[in-house]
Amino acid sequence: MNSNIKDLIEGARQGLRELDVGIADRIGLAPPDGKFFPVIGYPPLTMYGSMDDGPLFENISRRPVQPTVAYVHIPFCPSRCTFCHWVTKTKSRTEEVDAYLDYLEREMVLYKTKLGVDAIPARSVLVGGGTPTYLSPKQMDRFLRAFTTHFDLSACTQFSIEPEPTTILGDEGLEKLRIMKSYGVNRLSMGVQSFDDRILGRMGRVHNRADIIAAIEQIKAVGFDSVMIDLIYGYPDQSIEQWIDSLQMALSLDIDGWQLYRLRIKAHGDRPGNIIRIYEKRTETFPEVEAIRIMKYLGISMSEQAGYHEYQTRCFTRTTAGMSHYLRDWCCNLTDVTGVGVSSWSNLRGVFALNAGDDSLERYYQLIDSGRVSVDRGKVRTPEDEIRRSFILPLKNAKVDKAAFRERTGIEVGAYFGPELEWAKSHGLIEENSQFIELTRRGRFLADEVAMRFFQPMYLPRTEMAVSAGG
Repeated sequence: MNSNIKDLIEGARQGLRELDVGIADRIGLAPPDGKFFPVIGYPPLTMYGSMDDGPLFENISRRPVQPTVAYVHIPFCPSRCTFCHWVTKTKSRTEEVDAYLDYLEREMVLYKTKLGVDAIPARSVLVGGGTPTYLSPKQMDRFLRAFTTHFDLSACTQFSIEPEPTTILGDEGLEKLRIMKSYGVNRLSMGVQSFDDRILGRMGRVHNRADIIAAIEQIKAVGFDSVMIDLIYGYPDQSIEQWIDSLQMALSLDIDGWQLYRLRIKAHGDRPGNIIRIYEKRTETFPEVEAIRIMKYLGISMSEQAGYHEYQTRCFTRTTAGMSHYLRDWCCNLTDVTGVGVSSWSNLRGVFALNAGDDSLERYYQLIDSGRVSVDRGKVRTPEDEIRRSFILPLKNAKVDKAAFRERTGIEVGAYFGPELEWAKSHGLIEENSQFIELTRRGRFLADEVAMRFFQPMYLPRTEMAVSAGG
């Protein structure tokens, strides 16, 4: 190990001691089963009950109109990644993809018809999966033509797609990139995950380090406004030294930034990942909590020292222009979401809905054939759901604007969460002024764990993590 790497690791250990993140273990914030659970939404998607699309559109014209963003799920992938908990289909034939695009457009038409609009307005857009760029150039053109017909993007501030490196290489990849840009796509957030070829192989990825570099060169050649990448830490057999190498490689690429994800072992989507089976069989190969915390600290400190700021939790960009508008809009501004595609989700005027998430796609197709948006689970939000959501999501991702909270819920945030806020402040996790409530530096390091402290017990993935002001 060279001296620079040794210094980085020792600096991280010292920084963790000063930050005292070990408080998470002492006060019960750390997950007792060792399995990290991310706070993506509230209530968690995995806890919705059975529901069809009726409540989503019932009395829609009499419910308050909200700004809206759009999500589209494309399930096709070159391979099934071991860490993925979402519906994906690998090595699909052209006709299978074409059939899905047929139904996807039919669902867009059903959605806008039930809303009673000519086109669904979208302030920001995310197309994910799966691998949206698995589509051929012809299929990409067809999909984007349909999407921009049925969605109104006249006020859209960011149109983001998540590519996989090998699918945008070569002449065909270049053609796909040009097609995306021609339809207004201005941000690409690429699933890189690691720059270590051995770790990539264990993840089930089909790309390597050289592919990543070549893909970024292709993206830059076409001239997209923003390029981001995803990186995962805490993977089995991943060393701290390997993680440092991935961070240093990312810093050398002259891109807008990255999202740093801790490996998610506990299922939080429609199709539990193979990582669960790997954990059960080879637990000893997974990094210890101390090593994971060192990796996270290094991700933060190395990014900040290079001029990348954590404007959104776990997302590091040079300027606010590189931020995910989709994440900002629905997590911080609490906009509505219209979701189409298998396993996608919607948040429409007080109702959450989750589309069918079957691997075969048959259930998804059957619902659309019956004239319904493919919803099969959901929840009509209660006033308490709305209060907690209006606090938890902005707190985890940025900060809580007290005036916006009061306007949205009709109550003062301190009147509802007073004891819990005092408990969090007493442990140096939250700070407050006359306008905002936000996580401290320690609190942001433990953002998911702190946010979960404000869940209703019925929505906790671990019931023993219920809020206790005296804990």
